[in-house]
Amino acid sequence: MATDFECARISLSPQDIEQWPDSCAVRSTVPALRRSHTIVVQLPAVDRAVPICRHLTRLWLDQQRLADESVRHTALLVTTELATNAVVHTDSTVITAKLRRRRNDLRIQVRDQGITSADKHHWHNGLQFGRGFGIIASSTRALGTYVADDGARTIWATISLTDDQALCRPEEP
Repeated sequence: MATDFECARISLSPQDIEQWPDSCAVRSTVPALRRSHTIVVQLPAVDRAVPICRHLTRLWLDQQRLADESVRHTALLVTTELATNAVVHTDSTVITAKLRRRRNDLRIQVRDQGITSADKHHWHNGLQFGRGFGIIASSTRALGTYVADDGARTIWATISLTDDQALCRPEEP
């Protein structure tokens, strides 16, 4: 795991996911979150990774001192829904969640590998979003998608912060 002030990077292996919360990667997580305005979490695309991604999001929100329950609820909902869709509806082996606190908003994105199979219903191939995307769209300021040249798909959402939240900055180390 590499960290710096601007970004905490957490990469969990399948073994870390199996051993959660007892893996060494967990113990080194919180100090990295304290100093970062951005967190990037790379996880194996397995069902058990979704609640871990949600847990790491909650820890990061705590370190950002975002106490507004509406913002927290929306951030956890968006992160969970996007991670779930990437795990359930693609054949990706790895997903990457990124959360970034900016002055007036919080940006959440999840990237999958865009790998598809005939056995799965592909949420990003249809013309309409599913129920979860409807909930996200109604709860966020913006929602969108980006497909890279290699087929990897990133779904992102932006959550507005109030003026008071925008002024509440994490403590400097």
